[in-house]
Amino acid sequence: MKRLPWIVLSLILSQLPQSGVEQDVRETLVADGQTRSYRIFVPQDAGRAGRAPAVVLFNGSGSPVDSLMNFWKPVARTEGVILIGPTAFAPGAWRIPEDSPDFTRDVVEHAKAKYPVDAQRVYLFGHSGGGHHVLQVALLESEYFAAVAAHAGALVPGFSPAIDRARRQIPVAIWIGTSDRIVPLQAVRDTAEAFRAGHFPMHLTEIKGHTHSYAEKGDDVTREAWTFLKAHKLKAAPVYQPYRFTR
Repeated sequence: MKRLPWIVLSLILSQLPQSGVEQDVRETLVADGQTRSYRIFVPQDAGRAGRAPAVVLFNGSGSPVDSLMNFWKPVARTEGVILIGPTAFAPGAWRIPEDSPDFTRDVVEHAKAKYPVDAQRVYLFGHSGGGHHVLQVALLESEYFAAVAAHAGALVPGFSPAIDRARRQIPVAIWIGTSDRIVPLQAVRDTAEAFRAGHFPMHLTEIKGHTHSYAEKGDDVTREAWTFLKAHKLKAAPVYQPYRFTR
């Protein structure tokens, strides 16, 4: 049996995920022929007692995922949750088809191959433009993600018919400030009503006096969102539904 030189073996080991060590790294992958990236945070205790739940985080339009992830890190450390933050195709907004469900699926599958992610407990959370985006992705891939939560997120005009076409009534939760001047309160109320009309488990929280800023209520919303999300788990292995989008 040949022995690897120690320097080569050390290099290989340094590139492998380290169990029991907190990790916060950026990963790259090829999705739809493009080199894309995501940030992943793996707390020290994630995976020690079996595969860990994961929350896929979508930042607001034009902002990096870093600030959103910082609010989620305390919950992740306490609860053993893996955080995954995809990077948008282009600055300014989440777009379909460039940021289609295929990209999110590719990120999740890439993470699952390297880290102890529980496939039946993968959740979506987004703020603002990211909140709009996760609601769309959740409807399109209701059998792949266990539940979805959003802050200052609503269904964009014309997307409501997807509620009737969803393959599963995925649990949904939304938080919105009554003083939000970016996302109209009524748009969020209409979104909640549309989900309820489709018999989706729907939880809406209106925060009196709260504006669009996640930082104002980020600690509270994050804890409440995780309490909502962790109560749900897919009953079977996730099923991904492919779509063809036109540019």
